[in-house]
Amino acid sequence: METAITVNFPKPVYRRLRQQAKVFRRPIDDIVVQTVKKGLPLWLDSIPPDFENELSQLDNLSVPQLQKLARSKLSNAKQKKLDRLLEKNSEGTITFKEIEELDSLQLEVDLLTLKKAQALALLYERGHKLSLSKAKDEKP
Repeated sequence: METAITVNFPKPVYRRLRQQAKVFRRPIDDIVVQTVKKGLPLWLDSIPPDFENELSQLDNLSVPQLQKLARSKLSNAKQKKLDRLLEKNSEGTITFKEIEELDSLQLEVDLLTLKKAQALALLYERGHKLSLSKAKDEKP
Protein backbone atom coordinates (compact mmCIF):
# COMPACT_ATOMS: atom_id res chain seq x y z
CA MET A 1 0.00 0.00 0.00
CA GLU A 2 1.30 3.42 -0.90
CA THR A 3 0.67 6.80 0.66
CA ALA A 4 1.20 10.01 -1.27
CA ILE A 5 2.88 12.93 0.50
CA THR A 6 4.25 16.29 -0.56
CA VAL A 7 7.84 17.03 0.38
CA ASN A 8 9.65 20.31 -0.20
CA PHE A 9 13.32 19.59 -0.92
CA PRO A 10 16.05 22.21 -0.94
CA LYS A 11 17.07 22.88 -4.56
CA PRO A 12 20.51 21.20 -4.30
CA VAL A 13 18.92 18.01 -2.90
CA TYR A 14 16.26 18.01 -5.61
CA ARG A 15 18.91 18.45 -8.31
CA ARG A 16 20.85 15.47 -6.95
CA LEU A 17 17.70 13.32 -6.85
CA ARG A 18 16.72 14.38 -10.38
CA GLN A 19 20.25 13.67 -11.62
CA GLN A 20 20.28 10.23 -10.03
CA ALA A 21 16.86 9.43 -11.55
CA LYS A 22 18.18 10.44 -14.96
CA VAL A 23 21.35 8.35 -14.61
CA PHE A 24 19.42 5.25 -13.52
CA ARG A 25 16.50 5.96 -15.88
CA ARG A 26 14.00 5.59 -13.07
CA PRO A 27 11.20 7.83 -11.81
CA ILE A 28 12.32 10.33 -9.22
CA ASP A 29 9.72 8.87 -6.83
CA ASP A 30 11.59 5.54 -6.89
CA ILE A 31 14.87 7.30 -6.14
CA VAL A 32 13.34 9.18 -3.19
CA VAL A 33 11.80 6.00 -1.72
CA GLN A 34 15.07 4.09 -2.15
CA THR A 35 17.03 6.91 -0.50
CA VAL A 36 14.63 7.13 2.45
CA LYS A 37 14.70 3.33 2.94
CA LYS A 38 18.51 3.39 3.04
CA GLY A 39 18.41 6.12 5.68
CA LEU A 40 16.02 4.34 8.03
CA PRO A 41 17.65 2.34 10.83
CA LEU A 42 17.16 -1.41 10.41
CA TRP A 43 16.44 -1.91 14.11
CA LEU A 44 13.26 0.13 13.71
CA ASP A 45 11.59 -2.88 12.08
CA SER A 46 12.42 -5.11 15.04
CA ILE A 47 10.97 -2.84 17.74
CA PRO A 48 7.75 -4.31 19.10
CA PRO A 49 4.84 -1.85 18.66
CA ASP A 50 4.24 -1.76 22.43
CA PHE A 51 7.81 -0.59 22.93
CA GLU A 52 7.33 2.46 20.72
CA ASN A 53 4.54 3.50 23.09
CA GLU A 54 6.76 2.73 26.08
CA LEU A 55 9.49 5.01 24.69
CA SER A 56 7.03 7.86 24.22
CA GLN A 57 5.89 7.47 27.85
CA LEU A 58 9.39 8.37 29.05
CA ASP A 59 8.46 12.02 28.44
CA ASN A 60 6.26 11.78 31.55
CA LEU A 61 9.06 10.66 33.89
CA SER A 62 10.58 12.95 36.48
CA VAL A 63 14.26 13.89 36.43
CA PRO A 64 15.15 11.39 39.21
CA GLN A 65 13.28 8.64 37.35
CA LEU A 66 15.12 9.46 34.12
CA GLN A 67 18.45 9.50 35.95
CA LYS A 68 17.71 6.08 37.44
CA LEU A 69 16.75 4.71 34.02
CA ALA A 70 19.87 6.19 32.40
CA ARG A 71 22.02 4.29 34.92
CA SER A 72 20.07 1.03 34.74
CA LYS A 73 21.71 -2.20 33.67
CA LEU A 74 20.75 -5.71 32.79
CA SER A 75 20.40 -7.83 35.92
CA ASN A 76 23.53 -9.75 36.94
CA ALA A 77 21.82 -13.08 36.18
CA LYS A 78 20.80 -11.98 32.69
CA GLN A 79 24.22 -10.47 32.01
CA LYS A 80 25.94 -13.73 33.01
CA LYS A 81 23.55 -15.71 30.80
CA LEU A 82 24.16 -13.32 27.91
CA ASP A 83 27.94 -13.60 28.35
CA ARG A 84 27.72 -17.41 28.44
CA LEU A 85 25.54 -17.57 25.33
CA LEU A 86 27.80 -15.15 23.45
CA GLU A 87 30.80 -17.29 24.35
CA LYS A 88 29.04 -20.47 23.17
CA ASN A 89 28.03 -18.69 19.99
CA SER A 90 31.60 -17.60 19.25
CA GLU A 91 32.85 -21.15 19.97
CA GLY A 92 30.23 -22.60 17.65
CA THR A 93 28.73 -24.81 20.37
CA ILE A 94 25.42 -23.00 20.76
CA THR A 95 22.15 -24.93 20.27
CA PHE A 96 19.09 -23.69 18.37
CA LYS A 97 17.23 -23.19 21.65
CA GLU A 98 20.14 -21.17 23.00
CA ILE A 99 20.18 -19.08 19.81
CA GLU A 100 16.56 -18.18 20.50
CA GLU A 101 17.49 -17.25 24.09
CA LEU A 102 20.43 -15.20 22.82
CA ASP A 103 18.22 -13.37 20.32
CA SER A 104 15.67 -12.63 23.03
CA LEU A 105 18.31 -11.35 25.46
CA GLN A 106 19.98 -9.30 22.73
CA LEU A 107 16.65 -7.66 21.89
CA GLU A 108 16.15 -6.89 25.59
CA VAL A 109 19.62 -5.30 25.72
CA ASP A 110 18.92 -3.29 22.57
CA LEU A 111 15.61 -2.03 23.92
CA LEU A 112 17.20 -1.12 27.27
CA THR A 113 19.88 0.78 25.38
CA LEU A 114 17.22 2.70 23.47
CA LYS A 115 15.43 3.56 26.72
CA LYS A 116 18.66 4.73 28.30
CA ALA A 117 19.51 6.85 25.27
CA GLN A 118 16.04 8.42 25.30
CA ALA A 119 16.33 9.09 29.04
CA LEU A 120 19.69 10.80 28.53
CA ALA A 121 18.28 12.88 25.65
CA LEU A 122 15.35 13.98 27.81
CA LEU A 123 17.66 14.89 30.68
CA TYR A 124 19.77 16.95 28.30
CA GLU A 125 16.67 18.69 26.92
CA ARG A 126 15.68 19.54 30.49
CA GLY A 127 19.01 21.22 31.09
CA HIS A 128 20.86 18.54 33.06
CA LYS A 129 24.49 17.63 32.58
CA LEU A 130 24.75 14.01 31.59
CA SER A 131 26.63 11.64 33.80
CA LEU A 132 26.32 7.90 34.17
CA SER A 133 28.19 7.87 37.46
CA LYS A 134 26.38 7.51 40.78
CA ALA A 135 27.01 11.18 41.56
CA LYS A 136 24.03 13.48 41.11
CA ASP A 137 23.56 15.03 37.69
CA GLU A 138 23.87 18.77 37.87
CA LYS A 139 22.17 21.60 36.07
CA PRO A 140 24.62 23.59 33.94
